[in-house]
Amino acid sequence: MAFSDGTAGAGSTTPAAPDYSPAAWPEPVALLPRRPLDPLGTVLIPPAERQLFTRAQTAEPPSAAPSAVPPAEPPARHTDTGAAPGPLPEPPAQRPGTDLPRALRLVLPGGGEARRRRLVERVRVPLRACHRIAVLGGPAEGAAAVLGALLAEHRADPVLVLSTAGPAGSECRTGGRLVLRSVRPDPAAVREALDEARGHYPVVLADTTDAPAEAQLAAVDRADQLILCARASADGARTAEDLLDHLTALGHEQLARGATAVFTPAPPTDRPVAGRDLLLHFRTRCRGALALPLPGRPQAAPAALRPRARLDYLELAALVGDAMAERRG
Repeated sequence: MAFSDGTAGAGSTTPAAPDYSPAAWPEPVALLPRRPLDPLGTVLIPPAERQLFTRAQTAEPPSAAPSAVPPAEPPARHTDTGAAPGPLPEPPAQRPGTDLPRALRLVLPGGGEARRRRLVERVRVPLRACHRIAVLGGPAEGAAAVLGALLAEHRADPVLVLSTAGPAGSECRTGGRLVLRSVRPDPAAVREALDEARGHYPVVLADTTDAPAEAQLAAVDRADQLILCARASADGARTAEDLLDHLTALGHEQLARGATAVFTPAPPTDRPVAGRDLLLHFRTRCRGALALPLPGRPQAAPAALRPRARLDYLELAALVGDAMAERRG
């Protein structure tokens, strides 16, 4: 048996795993310079056109001394003389963008890029041995592929995603470092694929959410980390709870404690559970719990997701990086 740092244990003949740490990490994406906003802060306007909304500064330069303002004449009292009253005085002109109602003052959100950079740093954990992740539980179409694509994007490692869905033996390469491969949904095929991938890929995900329970347990036997998928419903929460208890009873208490629970939207036929209560409960039982949308396609690219969904999946990748760091230490 080999330890997490790649050295062999006592009485073992397994050679030390190679150092998979990349020589250089990809450079982070540079931020684009912010463009100025219009007075309302709602629409981006080029500088040439923005001059139409600003007051010219060179028309009348301000004088050194303030000009004397004549005192306002008291309003004439209206008497019933039969003459029509005079016109009402015009209201004073206001500068654009001043004295706006509070509802029109937009607060632009910030900190999203800083959060993304912190998550990317947690993903880029050096590895000394192959890290195998078992994705099990309820159906989560395309979630493992999106996670693998994010790991391959932000790390300098090739990532293999094994799936028990689709024709066995089919293989697809996307994004250069991401490989998607299908295996038979039986325990022997899952174990054989994971053992073979150990010497070729630093990061391996085994998506067994569509496989029988025996194939899922075979992936658990070879896994260094677990991702538990379930629906955000009463039945899904109960199934996830039972699965964690079952893994603990089988001797996988450490894996269950370090697992990450992922909850996807419940179908209309199920009784949904409040996401806040669901996540708070499962965060007391395992490493973390997240509510993620389904990509919708088995091989959906992270770039096709909405920015908020992409950031949520990046948080899942950061939790995976935390487990890598613990295993390395």
